[in-house]
Amino acid sequence: MKILLQHRVEGEQLKRLENIIGEKHTYVLPTSREELVAECEDADIFFGFCSEDIFPHLSNVKWVQASSAGMDKHMYPNMRESDVILTNAAGLYGTHVADQAFALLLGLTRGIHHCVRNQDNHKWGGSQSPMIEIDGFKIGIVGLGGIGMQIVKRAKGFDMHVIAVDAYRTEKPDNVDELLPMEKLKDTMSRVDVVMIACPLTEETRGLINADNLSVMQPTAYLINIARGPIVKEGDLIEVLQSGKIAGAGLDVTEVEPLDKESPLWDMDNVIITPHAAGGSQHRMRRITEFFLDNLERYLKGEELKNVVDKQLGF
Repeated sequence: MKILLQHRVEGEQLKRLENIIGEKHTYVLPTSREELVAECEDADIFFGFCSEDIFPHLSNVKWVQASSAGMDKHMYPNMRESDVILTNAAGLYGTHVADQAFALLLGLTRGIHHCVRNQDNHKWGGSQSPMIEIDGFKIGIVGLGGIGMQIVKRAKGFDMHVIAVDAYRTEKPDNVDELLPMEKLKDTMSRVDVVMIACPLTEETRGLINADNLSVMQPTAYLINIARGPIVKEGDLIEVLQSGKIAGAGLDVTEVEPLDKESPLWDMDNVIITPHAAGGSQHRMRRITEFFLDNLERYLKGEELKNVVDKQLGF
């Protein structure tokens, strides 16, 4: 069996890989895209980002371990229609993506973005925005997977009342105050001080946040998106931000990336933008590689893999 590794595996993790596969199986660590493509034909297992242009070269592949949690970039027709097992990294990004969500919220509520601009100009002065305390906020979390649950954990540290909406989860965790079906999204958005989006991008969630539910948010409320840009109809969001119908937005993702240089979002005082950076962490590749190695042991023993993606649902 041949294992094709798109990501570097080094040190103790490489030793563990070699112990797992023994002399019976082989692995390849390509150093260029050309080498990667050349090694695809007889690969049985692929670890990394299996893009739509790479997949046709993997004529023998049985299992793809994706290095991302979101699966929207893997949901091309050839993958969805194949018998290839697809597993993702769901749950491994929760901590640092949740950190980013609260960094964006605190940046907005404490006026950090204005202070940084003053710092750039060597200007001493207060924030141009009201200084808002988030302790005791009502938070609406859209999607209660690994990232959503880490958001809950942090929200409780701020004594927030947590309302979560989820399309599939029905059992309420103890630290969630209210768990509601997705049909209650609009009502939830009307009640909370901040909406944080943590659901996957699927055909069902594309455009989920739109003029209809943005219009019921309180004028003092914030929207934070650390999931995927197309979940929000960007034109509708721009309209409510420009009209002051919500207090602000923190966006790690946008509908089209990179964000167009002419987008009005760049110049809005009530918006903070980070460049799809929430997935960054000093622990990221170590965690993903350890997860792959755990799953590889399972695969070679014929055991059930963790994080198998339902390719029809898209997550």
